[in-house]
Amino acid sequence: MEADIRSIYTCWNAADREGVMGAFRALGPAGFTVEYVGNDPIDGQQAVDEMWDQYAGTCTTDIVELLVNGNEAAALIHNNLQTDAGIVAVPSIETYKVHDGVLEVRYFHKTA
Repeated sequence: MEADIRSIYTCWNAADREGVMGAFRALGPAGFTVEYVGNDPIDGQQAVDEMWDQYAGTCTTDIVELLVNGNEAAALIHNNLQTDAGIVAVPSIETYKVHDGVLEVRYFHKTA
């Protein structure tokens, strides 16, 4: 689980969209959902497509801490957003849980 989660962020930073999707599929071979906490979960492919369209090329990520316990993990991430004022690190807590081959991802982000 740890290697696949790390691969998501490594591939994201390398602008490797297929690598990102491959890592998500490896974690959730029966599918996956993404929930921005406070909203309903959405289909994982749709979520990755939307993230890619909005942030690819303008945001890289750093794993500050990754904790894996059995079929669950939690990561503290710094999302490094390129802005007119320079790079701003926006923290998020991202959780992963696999049950019966389905991956549930939850993102805790600051709201605007």
